[in-house]
Amino acid sequence: MVIIMVTVPEKIKEAFQTQKVIPMATVNKEGVPNVIYVAMWWWEDDETLCVINNFLRKTMENIDANGWVSFVCYGKNGSYQIKCKTENHTEGSIYEKGHKIATDREKPYPGKSTVACKVVEIYQASAGKGAGDKLA
Repeated sequence: MVIIMVTVPEKIKEAFQTQKVIPMATVNKEGVPNVIYVAMWWWEDDETLCVINNFLRKTMENIDANGWVSFVCYGKNGSYQIKCKTENHTEGSIYEKGHKIATDREKPYPGKSTVACKVVEIYQASAGKGAGDKLA
């Protein structure tokens, strides 16, 4: 399978940024879903949403099993779902950025790794006409 990254439009990144905490979904090798909330995340670029792995035990097991994650958000410009292929960073600049965010706090977190989520599909998640349509 050839994976092609897509550029996330600014209005969709803005919809994500209106939420401090976003839901992150994974699935294990048996097809059992898992959804968590993540609060330590950022857009690294127009194709990559990064999540800091502090305590993502089950989530990381699922990522290791198949490499897929999905996120959903809502904002003034609508609701969107993105599907991503992941790269887990335990060294390098993306890891260092996440580790610094996690540890440079009044109550430090471990910042074990940073999961770079490369967007490969975008869907409209708003109700009404176009609900569920693939946007990219």
